[in-house]
Amino acid sequence: MKLTYKYLLIFAFAILAISNTACSQDTKSDNDAAIAKTEEATPQTPGLENGVFVPYGIASTGENEPLNFKWDENGTTMELSNLLKGKITFINFWGTWCPPCRAEIPHLIDLHKQYNDQGFKIIGIALERSGDPVSNVKGYASKQGINYRNFPSRDYADAFAKKFGQIQYVPTTFVVGKDGKILETIVGGRDKAAFEQIIKKYIGTN
Repeated sequence: MKLTYKYLLIFAFAILAISNTACSQDTKSDNDAAIAKTEEATPQTPGLENGVFVPYGIASTGENEPLNFKWDENGTTMELSNLLKGKITFINFWGTWCPPCRAEIPHLIDLHKQYNDQGFKIIGIALERSGDPVSNVKGYASKQGINYRNFPSRDYADAFAKKFGQIQYVPTTFVVGKDGKILETIVGGRDKAAFEQIIKKYIGTN
């Protein structure tokens, strides 16, 4: 009986930790006022509006590999699988409606700037719940100065989530290796130091 209670207590603490650093995909945020207040209080250098693209042609890939898709960029058809080749990549699932997601954005911006020329990339996939996903993400990216590609999606949210193992919380970040295989999964928000430790662990590998 004591052993059962011990495991229940550990499980409860684990759930509490996740709830403090991530948003459930099943429950809408009641923090709209706080969202607006946070955005007004933390103005950033305007970002690149053309860094937000609409994904299409979503296709399954091999086991333990991220979902592949295409997009149009400056008149050229791009493909995620080609972008990932030879890079250590964070694929960050987030939403403009999610406070922990927004809290880690400045860290991701800094890390992309710092390590982009060292074989590291960040890809954002925004799982929006309401409104126009593209407008939501373009507006937020511009305000915050997001310097990496983002792909807003509501129509394809289920396809993304299922392929990546039934994502239940955002932010969830998948660390993808140079061979396109998923190396590890990070559930919940992290600070710059925690992310940087992971980047350094993999960036020097072949």
